[in-house]
Amino acid sequence: MISLKSRVKELALFSIPIIAGQIGQMFFGIGDIMVAGRYSNEVVSALGVATGILAPFIMVGLGITYAVSAIASQRRGKNQELKDLVGSSIMAAHICGAALLLILSLLIYNLDLLNLPDAIASKVHIYLIFAGPSIFPIMIFQVFKEYLQAYDDTYYANGSILAFNVFNIFLNIILMFGLGPIPELGIKGAAIATLISRSLMALVILKYTIRKHPFDRLWSKPTLKSVINLGIPISLSTLIEVSLFSVVTVLVGKMSITASASHNIVLNLASLTFMVPLALASSASVKVGGSYGKNDPKELLQYTLAAEILSVGFMITTALCYFLIPGLLLRFATDDPELLKYGAGMLVFVAAFQIPDGIQVTMSGILRGMGVTKEVMFFALISNWAIGLPVGHYFAVTKGMEAAGYWAGLASGLTVMCLFLVCVFFIKYKKFKAEGPSS
Repeated sequence: MISLKSRVKELALFSIPIIAGQIGQMFFGIGDIMVAGRYSNEVVSALGVATGILAPFIMVGLGITYAVSAIASQRRGKNQELKDLVGSSIMAAHICGAALLLILSLLIYNLDLLNLPDAIASKVHIYLIFAGPSIFPIMIFQVFKEYLQAYDDTYYANGSILAFNVFNIFLNIILMFGLGPIPELGIKGAAIATLISRSLMALVILKYTIRKHPFDRLWSKPTLKSVINLGIPISLSTLIEVSLFSVVTVLVGKMSITASASHNIVLNLASLTFMVPLALASSASVKVGGSYGKNDPKELLQYTLAAEILSVGFMITTALCYFLIPGLLLRFATDDPELLKYGAGMLVFVAAFQIPDGIQVTMSGILRGMGVTKEVMFFALISNWAIGLPVGHYFAVTKGMEAAGYWAGLASGLTVMCLFLVCVFFIKYKKFKAEGPSS
């Protein structure tokens, strides 16, 4: 009998490269902010708003691909073939990506509806035009990353993320500030760097996957349907969450430059923290999916507990850091005394929701491995939009807390989401234990 301690160790080791990859993905944004912070506060503000607008499109696209590892691990647990999964997933990525880019294009040419400050409006427009098409390569990359993950092959994909993260930072420096014959491009340079980096990442992982884990490039309608049916609720759940942060970013962007720039720095720090439990959720999805496919409820529960132990342990650590050393963390992005003071006030509320946020995102991955995504989507809508935003608006506007008020609202919504998903898991697990997985 394998102990819970052994499961924790196994999941931790499996998750390390995935965590590194997730952090590397976040550092694409962090790197942009770090470089922009040495360029101008206006560019930091514009970059934050632009990435806040683009983020929901990216995350919705990635949500479709997150279904790949869950489906693959369940099939492997049942000893079923995966030969048509990649082709079907790429087809789903193309369909979803085309729709997302069309919607984004319509938004880009109607940005005036957001009434952004004149100082950043044109910069936001430029960034979205050049970085928007990167939706396609990042989705293709993620399809292969999820496919490889189902085979416990995690080092190459996540290692390439780290390598291209470094490449992206240097490319940002060169294109934003200019070098030799390359002119100074400012925020346009940051957008071009993002597009080039993501495109090269997709090409590199495609070549590796063909060599290491050959796949059938044809797609099948049943598998395409499975990917879409499982992936769309994941996408919508992600859209619900990410769009809330994006709306808050836009709302704060209408405040002072100090409020907007501080919020964008804090958002990137909080997002970086979030990458670790998000990676644990991805790992848990694979392991739980395999247990679900094998119809092994005891193993499934062990992986669930192991994932939550790791997630909560990490988030306790980050909460303490946000409470005790906010200034030190903020100095990685800015030396401006005004931004440091304003940002430190927001980090108190970020610290408050670290533990419930870690539990809820990890539980989302666990439920995904069990094929449960619609309930997650429903509760995400209630927690974020019916609770988080109204409470945040009350504190920000009525109580005059500005950006910090919105973070207080986000903390309340994520706490409720945590409670909802824990209840859903126990209901689904009890049914699974009694009846076995549905066909």
